[in-house]
Amino acid sequence: MLRRLVFLFCLVGAAFWAVSRWGNLPIGIQVAESLLKPVFHKEIINHYSGVYKEDPLFVIALIKAESKFFKKAKSARGAVGLMQIMPQTAKEIAKDLKMKDFAIEDLEDPETNIRFGVHHISKLRKEFGNHDITVLAAYNAGSKNVKDWLRKRKKKKIEYEEIEFYETKKFSQNVIQTYRWLKKMQTWRNQILKRQ
Repeated sequence: MLRRLVFLFCLVGAAFWAVSRWGNLPIGIQVAESLLKPVFHKEIINHYSGVYKEDPLFVIALIKAESKFFKKAKSARGAVGLMQIMPQTAKEIAKDLKMKDFAIEDLEDPETNIRFGVHHISKLRKEFGNHDITVLAAYNAGSKNVKDWLRKRKKKKIEYEEIEFYETKKFSQNVIQTYRWLKKMQTWRNQILKRQ
């Protein structure tokens, strides 16, 4: 917690330094944003978020939790790329998207990986509803596990404490925490720019 506060203090200080140096609040905001949330492949994220009607900030938060924006990331279980897609899931998505020439190596391509990942989120929302924690649990642990947890509890959505896998619970919490923080940053940015 202390490390986070020190880090945040340094970032805010950098933003104020930029404002004092250039005398321009929007430049200070840009500096703070670039330090606080480095985002790669923003155009691709925005494009596929628009296609599938997802909040790009949610997608950014998920990518940050999954791969920290390292496009060649591979997990011990075999998940690949920015959005850590399992090969079997990728094959199903390729069928959905009618891609006949898909190969697993294509998941290292940011455009393919983000397209597949956002498509998968959209599909999970259709299956489980618009409850972020339930969707994230299914994204990480698989639909079958989440269906089992819901069936046991006779519920339609799942909360953190009901997620049976520690890794999935931690992943869901990380994504939601980052997502909420990014939304606060966006609100703060918009309020400041309105005053200009």
